[in-house]
Amino acid sequence: MSKSTKLLSIKQLIKAAGLPGYLLLFNNIITFFVKRRRSLEEYSIIDNSAFVQIGFTFLIFVLAFHALFFKSTVKRKLLIVKPNKFLLLFVIVCFLSAFWSPNLNITLYRAFETLTYLVLISWTVYNLSTRLEVQNIIEWVVFWAIWSIFWSIAVNVKLRGFNFSANPFDAARLAYPVAIFFALFLSKRKFFKYIILILAFFSFSNKIYLGFALGLLAFLFGNSKNKGFIFLSVIILIGFLLVIDFETLLKSTVFVGREEVSIEHSTGRNKVWQIAWDAFKDSPILGYGFVAGESAILYDKFKGAINTHNFLFSGLLGTGLLGTVFLVLYYFSIFKIGFNSYWPKNKWKVAIIGTLIMCLVLSLTAPGIGGRVYGSWIPVVFVITVICALNYKFKAIKNKISK
Repeated sequence: MSKSTKLLSIKQLIKAAGLPGYLLLFNNIITFFVKRRRSLEEYSIIDNSAFVQIGFTFLIFVLAFHALFFKSTVKRKLLIVKPNKFLLLFVIVCFLSAFWSPNLNITLYRAFETLTYLVLISWTVYNLSTRLEVQNIIEWVVFWAIWSIFWSIAVNVKLRGFNFSANPFDAARLAYPVAIFFALFLSKRKFFKYIILILAFFSFSNKIYLGFALGLLAFLFGNSKNKGFIFLSVIILIGFLLVIDFETLLKSTVFVGREEVSIEHSTGRNKVWQIAWDAFKDSPILGYGFVAGESAILYDKFKGAINTHNFLFSGLLGTGLLGTVFLVLYYFSIFKIGFNSYWPKNKWKVAIIGTLIMCLVLSLTAPGIGGRVYGSWIPVVFVITVICALNYKFKAIKNKISK
């Protein structure tokens, strides 16, 4: 292995990201300390744990914006270009939605939080892309997923003791899936591969299984000679995940205790999406106010939900078509990057496209982009920004070779 591709130690990886990397990693520690059990009736109550999170967000804001807008203009290239440019425009609409929100303070703070974490992630990825070669950037992402799993276990122990009857990795269930294809195809650390893949299998999550199955379609865009066989195998696998006949096997093995496995039995999502669709038709252009409007609409009609678990419906309820169009452009632009010709047509292109498919599945089935910084928001935005930075590197490599 050449010097340029030498794997760095975990300590060296952490140090390479610098201050923003420390802040991003510390976010998991903050979550551990503020995480507690509370009823749905308390979802909008501001308590001491909320003040801790607010204080941390303001700290990030001061440090990140100083670094990005006063020290160097170069770092802004990951923030004001595609795809993050469209997410930034969506955030601007989120701020504007405070004018028609049922709770101005919540909408303003959640928009501010979204902007702050978008800047933090852009800053972190900038440091990684300028200080590390592509292989070590991959290792940093997979390490971050492992880090999230560790603190997920810590949260479970804090809330339930050492009772692992529930999924002990639940808090990280929307974090490590974005690193599955990176770990499987690109990471050079076998230990990382085993942890990520084993936990993905025992995730007890339909969305992760479906995201992985659909992500395997990325093989069709690599250099495999067996594309027809791969396509057929993936279709069969997806069929197994969706049909009722396979359900009995899953319920008696990896889905012990679950009532249903099929898409039709999606823990209330079908009800939530119907409520969201009906509400959207009454205010299609502007929505009801970022986060606050979405929560109010859902909670009024379905006490078990304050988020639609779908980035499109969250965007439509919060900002209407005015904001959601930027979310669609966000995903369109990153998939356009994922399919371009700069990626090596081997494991790299397969891993990139597979990861983007997983991100899309998570965003369509879990809290995340379109809503507040929660659930799949940080994992998806982080890995998409990393892919954007890696694209710059491979583009530079290809242009240098062609000269």
